[in-house]
Amino acid sequence: MRRLLTSSLFVLLPSLLFGQTAQAPQSARQALIDMFFGSSADHLEKHLPDATRKTLKKLDTGEGQSMLAQISMFSAMAKAGGANLQTFETGPVLLSVDQPQRGGADHVEITVERDDLMGEEDQLELALHITKNGKEESLPFIPRFTFSMKSEANVWRLNEISVTVRLPLADPEFLKTIENKQRAQNEQMTIWSLRTVNGAEKGYAKTNGGYACTLSALGKKGANTQVLWDAQLISGKKGGYIYAISSCDASHYKIVAEPAVADSGQRAFCSDEGGTIRAAKDGKATSCLSGGEIIQEDHQTGLGAIAAGTDSPRAGATVTYSEAPTKASSASAPQLPPVNATASVAKPSRIRVSQGVMAGMIERKVEPQYPAEANVQGEVVLSLVINKTGDVESVKLISGHPLLAPAAIDAVKQWKYRPFKLNGEPVVVETTATVVFNLSGQ
Repeated sequence: MRRLLTSSLFVLLPSLLFGQTAQAPQSARQALIDMFFGSSADHLEKHLPDATRKTLKKLDTGEGQSMLAQISMFSAMAKAGGANLQTFETGPVLLSVDQPQRGGADHVEITVERDDLMGEEDQLELALHITKNGKEESLPFIPRFTFSMKSEANVWRLNEISVTVRLPLADPEFLKTIENKQRAQNEQMTIWSLRTVNGAEKGYAKTNGGYACTLSALGKKGANTQVLWDAQLISGKKGGYIYAISSCDASHYKIVAEPAVADSGQRAFCSDEGGTIRAAKDGKATSCLSGGEIIQEDHQTGLGAIAAGTDSPRAGATVTYSEAPTKASSASAPQLPPVNATASVAKPSRIRVSQGVMAGMIERKVEPQYPAEANVQGEVVLSLVINKTGDVESVKLISGHPLLAPAAIDAVKQWKYRPFKLNGEPVVVETTATVVFNLSGQ
């Protein structure tokens, strides 16, 4: 009994003298967590080698803040991101983050795949896992992060970080994931391309009095003729699909997109002058045309809709007076419908007219100068006010790349329209204009 009491006193004496119990040494894993998510002022600095700390302190950003302080700031931002973040000093999971998202939640885990302690050195291999709506995401590659820690003066210091990427090229599940993602991207691009062709056909019909029966005709350069700028679409091959216009005359056309590889598992897509886009699961254009599933509906009705000013089914896109559209003749350009005298008692001083109608009234079209510093392509959509004499009075940007917008605005300001007349008198018009930039057309 006396020996037991003596042993107990030796154990309790440090806590009685210093008011605290002796703490176990920090593990390399705990040090790694402390380094990135600790709360002390030096939580990052103390886990770096002396030589590293001295070098980082010398590197000033020019604003009086060292690189070390910047790294520490990033870790503080990670902790304050608003997500539910947890760290674990033991077990298979090192870090768990729950981030609420619209329509579900994202869950991120960093797991410990390997923890090799060899004396004063330890290597921790970590893996990233992302779960969305309860299902783990298959990444296009599998990353691994290895943190090499070394104990110096009883403190674990981070000596090296290595990143390896594994591509399981023979894994059927991995290959299926890659295939599904690429298929989805190809199909989305194809839908967008069909909409582009439909828009180009409308512009062509306004100028030429009927639809173009080939993609090359839509892309033919000349005075007021080029309405399709995508070189790949003009060639008929884009994004793993083959495009063709068929069943075409001045008043009707069909556009189809069929997978270039028959057994790719991709759907075929088709549309016509009405603008509705359909799809066929068997990948055949004929199936799409005969009974394809509607995936995007458009309430346009061919040339009659163009004559009536219907640019798209969104609100405010049509002429603000009403009258049943007259059927356009294939031998002449579509005519504007007569004004219904009962539509409005007061004579409007300004009306809104669709882009399709006003495109057919352009007398002078100045092409934009491609910015020398830009290396992008795309559409710039502008809002215009055209005065009674047909001059562009004001231009405002609706959407488009900031490097392309100034060139588009400068060009459109120089456009000249025929005066738009209502009841025989010219009126001020509000409309939109789309300027297309294509890298191949520089």
